[in-house]
Amino acid sequence: DERTIGNELGREFACSENIDIQIGRVLKKLDEMGELENTYIFYTADHGIAIGRHGLQGKQNLYEHTWRVPFVVKGPGIKAGSRVHGNIYLLDVLGTMCDLAGINAPKTVESKSFKPVLEGKKNVVRDVLYGVYCGGTKPGMRSVRKGDWKLIKYDVMDRTVRKTQLFNLKDNPDELLKEHHDAAVVKLTGNTPKANQVNLTDDPKYADKLAEMEALLLSEMRRLDDPYRLWDQPDDGLTPPPAKLRKKKKKKN
Repeated sequence: DERTIGNELGREFACSENIDIQIGRVLKKLDEMGELENTYIFYTADHGIAIGRHGLQGKQNLYEHTWRVPFVVKGPGIKAGSRVHGNIYLLDVLGTMCDLAGINAPKTVESKSFKPVLEGKKNVVRDVLYGVYCGGTKPGMRSVRKGDWKLIKYDVMDRTVRKTQLFNLKDNPDELLKEHHDAAVVKLTGNTPKANQVNLTDDPKYADKLAEMEALLLSEMRRLDDPYRLWDQPDDGLTPPPAKLRKKKKKKN
């Protein structure tokens, strides 16, 4: 409700103010030491929460408003005020820090240095981004993004809820759904979505793109050793979800 949302927004602003104060203390100390211009400063955070977006409250989703995190870097050779897509995971930070320091990253680190992005030599370091939410019942949610296209799949609530969403983020950056077009929602939000700002999964015009993104998602799941498979994916011998295991045990009895 409005009171709950207002309270959450107030907490967000309070946290932001406190973080700003603490960062200011760090920057002031570096300046006093004469090291401010010789230091790389990385600022990031945990995922935010939906706060009413898509009718959700927390961060148990893979929409852009919750999946993405703030990320700012300041340091020698980085153009102030510049902004790029980057396409990084937070695990890439260690490899990048090692690269900036001129040392080798540990062999066990799977990060990819985005130093070229910081130096303005490249716009992105990863063509594909893979997202997972495994809270609650398994398999959970999976997503994959490439360029302007993003696929989200849901296999949740003990496999009773199974949905697929396809978005063109250039045309529909807020990942709006048909529900956002409802007159009552438009009146409440003051936002009138365009006709193409919907889930494109069932649109025949995008059947080829849907198939491409489905194949890409499965490829990423295999590459990253995801132990689960969704309802419409092949069973290639990896660990089945708990619900499937329970059914097999019942048959043996």
